[in-house]
Amino acid sequence: MSLDEHSPSPQGQQTYQAAPAPQQGTSGLAIAGLILAFLLAPVGFILSLIAVFKTGAGRAKGRGLAIAGIIVSVLLMAVAVTAGILIANSTLADPGCVDGKAAILAGANTADPTSLQATIDGLTAAAAKAKDDDVRAATQALADDYTQLLNATQTGKVPAGIEEKVAADAATFDSLCSIGA
Repeated sequence: MSLDEHSPSPQGQQTYQAAPAPQQGTSGLAIAGLILAFLLAPVGFILSLIAVFKTGAGRAKGRGLAIAGIIVSVLLMAVAVTAGILIANSTLADPGCVDGKAAILAGANTADPTSLQATIDGLTAAAAKAKDDDVRAATQALADDYTQLLNATQTGKVPAGIEEKVAADAATFDSLCSIGA
């Protein structure tokens, strides 16, 4: 003990200075909550919420990190839920779209009667599997167009305006079954 640490009081008693308060570190829970808010938003939310209560009233540093973890995790969870709802309500994953695209791509390299018939059969099956009425109608319209093309190859009589009809029906199918088309 040094002379500076104690001094006699006016009444002759010695007084001692209080030891400085130990430095409080940043809450590990708040740090983990913020990091996990980006990686696993629900877990980050829970850890950040716990950290907000544990860092209150000057108990530990990191309250701002915990609040940031809550905000980030809530935003990311909201984005995930919104994206899930949009995808679930879209026609992109409709079986008619998936199978219809596969049928078209399978027969895209050749235009012989066998290939055209396989494409027609694939499109007809895809239309039957479609859950959305618009997808079903667009897929069946393409199957009908391919049927006219098959008849044209067999008879030599090409229906007037068939190219425009195929292009229009394909554009309708693409608008229902593609992103940004």
